[in-house]
Amino acid sequence: MEAVQIHNGFFLVFSRGEDFMETLTRFCEENEVHWAQFQAIGAVEDVEIGYYDLETRQYVFRVEEGPFEVASMDGNIAEMAEELPVVHAHAVLSRCDESLECIGGHLRRARVALTLELCLWHVTQPLIRARDEDTGLNLISMGV
Repeated sequence: MEAVQIHNGFFLVFSRGEDFMETLTRFCEENEVHWAQFQAIGAVEDVEIGYYDLETRQYVFRVEEGPFEVASMDGNIAEMAEELPVVHAHAVLSRCDESLECIGGHLRRARVALTLELCLWHVTQPLIRARDEDTGLNLISMGV
């Protein structure tokens, strides 16, 4: 991965074969990025994508080989109680075939198929995730 600092964050270019979540988490740890927002485009494969089932209080994921065009990827970086960066990403992915069929949801895993270009903006307000008993999720509390 290559990275360049911009006035309010970083522009990252991931290389083919890199594990998206692992590489972004490591970058945030090494560069002390605790709170941020990001958007990305590119291509991924070997994805694990899904949704949260509120009734069962469990994520439901499925594995898709791909490759996929990243039609849209948005996410944020927040902290848990132990102050480690937590990457939270959602994506809409389009199959790389004539169907252009899209899938979307919570992204748990993805490997960069060709490239992934990501703009990461710093957030100055602390974004701290804590357990929400109503949903069973670790939600961001703004502390307001």
